[in-house]
Amino acid sequence: MASLMQAFAEARQQRLQERKNFVGACQQASEDRAKEFQEQAAATAKYLAHAEQNRLAWDLGRQAIAENALAARQEELQNRADQISEYLQVLNTTRIQTAATDSEERAQEVRTRTFKTQSQLKHIHKARVRDGNSARLERQRITQERAALTEMQIEDINKARLASAAVDAQQRAAEVEARTEEMIAKLQAISSQRLSEAKQDAELRAQGFSDRVADVKSSLAEINANRLAEAEAQAQKLSDFRADLRAAVWSGDRTVAKPVEPVSVKPAKSKAVVAPVEKPSKLKKVATPPIEAKAPEAPKPIEVKETPKEVVKSASKIEQFVVDYVSQLSTNSSLLEVVNDRDTVRDLLAQGANTLKVDPSDILNTLLQMAEAS
Repeated sequence: MASLMQAFAEARQQRLQERKNFVGACQQASEDRAKEFQEQAAATAKYLAHAEQNRLAWDLGRQAIAENALAARQEELQNRADQISEYLQVLNTTRIQTAATDSEERAQEVRTRTFKTQSQLKHIHKARVRDGNSARLERQRITQERAALTEMQIEDINKARLASAAVDAQQRAAEVEARTEEMIAKLQAISSQRLSEAKQDAELRAQGFSDRVADVKSSLAEINANRLAEAEAQAQKLSDFRADLRAAVWSGDRTVAKPVEPVSVKPAKSKAVVAPVEKPSKLKKVATPPIEAKAPEAPKPIEVKETPKEVVKSASKIEQFVVDYVSQLSTNSSLLEVVNDRDTVRDLLAQGANTLKVDPSDILNTLLQMAEAS
């Protein structure tokens, strides 16, 4: 115990030293970061002052260049304004003359184009009427041919679907029958295995009960022997005390008898009853009758009943197994999708029955409850 307390104290001192070292390292790192921040702040202030000086010099130069450029642009704009005013006057005169000539030519051209357009529209309308009639007849013919072809294709598709449905129904019936036989065989094997395991468990419990009965018998016999020995010792001491008391009372001298301390004996499981003393002459030796240990009755066959706690524990095991099984699926299916897949449900029931040693119907009921809850 002392070595353990010393080890605890050393471990505590080591943890305190490690915490002290860690706090010192944190303080040193904080001081280093503060010093580095001050150096960076000084460098930043110096760089900002130099940048401000460069910006002021650049602004002065740019302002002078802008003033010179503004004066040059104003002079150039004045020259261009004079040239444009002269050019506009000449252009206006020319445009008035050209506009009159163009107006007469456009009027003549419009009259000519109007006559040609009217004649072309008449020819186009007649041609469109003829083309529309021929196209309508052609569309009606193509529609009738397509309707006939579609009816033939629909008949062929219906025949093929009926044949495929019959073949699929036969295959599904054969598959269902084979899977039913396989499931029945698996359930029979699981049932026989569970019966054998239950029989072995019953034998083990009976053997354990027999061992406990033998242990209880030996314990009762040992307790009875101890109680008999203690009762005999107490009776002997009581007899000696009575003899001394009789000698002190009925002897001729007046000496006081040496008292004998009564001995208190704690019985194992029951209290010893001592008969009351009526007269010194009628003292009798008290003997404690031995207690006969009753032979335990033959063990009755134990009926295995599942308690509510065992039922809840079994249900939680089944739910955990279902969750693990669904999470291991490569298709990332939900509980509803797993319930709708017969192959997956069959495999789940088989694995659960072999792993958990429970009835497949319990696994199926738990799976349906989990699917409804989700």
